[in-house]
Order: sequence, then C-alpha cells, then structure tokens
Amino acid sequence: MRRIWLIGSVALGLVLGGHLGFVGAQDQAEPKKLNPFTGNPEAIKEGRQLYFLYGCSGCHGKKGGGGMGRPLIDDEWTFGSDDETLFKLIRGQIPEQTMPLGFGKVMKEEETWKVLAYIRSLYKGDSSLVNW
Repeated sequence: MRRIWLIGSVALGLVLGGHLGFVGAQDQAEPKKLNPFTGNPEAIKEGRQLYFLYGCSGCHGKKGGGGMGRPLIDDEWTFGSDDETLFKLIRGQIPEQTMPLGFGKVMKEEETWKVLAYIRSLYKGDSSLVNW
C-alpha cells in the first residue's frame, strides 16, 4: 500500500510540475531573437550613421577593427555572437560586461538593431566560424 502511495505521489508531482512549467523547461527554451534589419541596405546605412553618432568608432575603430574596445570583425566573442546576445550587450543587460552602460539607456531598441546590422555588414572573415 505504501508503495502505491509513493508511486501516486511521484506521478502527481510530475503532472503538477509539468503543468506549472518546472518539468521540461529546458526543452521549451525560447528561440533567440534575430535582427529584423539584417541585410536591409537602408537600415545598414542608417546603422553606420548611428555607429558614428553614438561614438562606437571611438572604441571599436572606424571599420570595426578595434582599439580601446574589442574588434567587431573577427571571430572572437566573449559573450556569444548571436544577435540577441549582442543586442543585450549593447543595451547593458549582460552581467560583467565592459560595454559602457550609457549606450543602452540612450539608444532606442531599433537603433541598436540597425547598428548591429551595420556591424554584420563589416565582417569579412569565415562565416562558418561564427554563430550568426
């Protein structure tokens, strides 16, 4: 009898846990956000203007080759190279980052995406090495 009670309790826990989102949560991860402006020539042009307007070139160089800040056109990424991660990095949403937090407070979300579209247009390396 005790064994049936134990099995029933475990089954009930699994059902309730699954219903509340605790079981299988890893399997239901949301897909990463993609940049809505990737490959859009007008957005890339505007992203270039924003890149210089917000002073990104001061740290990352006029063509993204780096300087005070990390290069944007190589295959080395500290936090990840997908669109959503880079968006969060610029917006100051990643712990222990070195990006100045002010950009995330000043730039509009749409501007951030356009700057990223411009940065993607600069990359000339082996695209199979990066997670875009």
